[in-house]
Amino acid sequence: MDAKQRILDAADQLFGEVGLDAATTRAIADRSGANKALIHYHFTTKDELFGAVLDRYYAQLAAALGPALATEGSLRARLVGLVDAYVDFLAGHRGFFRIVQREIAGGRHVDRIAEHMLPLFRAGVALLTQAYPATRAGALAAPSLLVSFYGMVATYFGYAPVVARLVGAEPLSPEGLAHHKRHLARMVDLMLAALEAETQAPAPAPPRNGARRRQT
Repeated sequence: MDAKQRILDAADQLFGEVGLDAATTRAIADRSGANKALIHYHFTTKDELFGAVLDRYYAQLAAALGPALATEGSLRARLVGLVDAYVDFLAGHRGFFRIVQREIAGGRHVDRIAEHMLPLFRAGVALLTQAYPATRAGALAAPSLLVSFYGMVATYFGYAPVVARLVGAEPLSPEGLAHHKRHLARMVDLMLAALEAETQAPAPAPPRNGARRRQT
């Protein structure tokens, strides 16, 4: 492994453990086995190094979610595959979630995070609105639905210690993750059933002439 990769890995670990501001280049150098000068050679500032860690994570996330978006299967299969892939990614990259949540809570790289998320978010919105025009606006608007599903996944990981006490089981164990995937698949089914019902609901009849006259 070359020095740049070791620096990225060490920074990834420290940013996940203590956050951007508390992680020092000295600590990153010690953990990576590289000197501080080499860190500044590859990454001019600590913020630039943090951005590189984020960029690497989001490239990996896009690669993990891309197949579910691109598959030719049913909408349900694609959505369930997308949710499953996201759960698997967060389970396999615990530092990613901690880094992003700290930054969202008041960091300097929120815009960078949003820019990375936007293409995936837009792809999800397009997937829903093409299949169900009812998701273009209203209470079942595609952006709101996607944010709700994001919350169901993100909260499960972000509040895992609390969830463990609430449900009396380890949420991030293989059994806990498998159960949560089944739950999310059922939520997809309920969402699609609601969209089907919305699509098939008859449009309200226009008022008759007499009714219109009585209202004037």
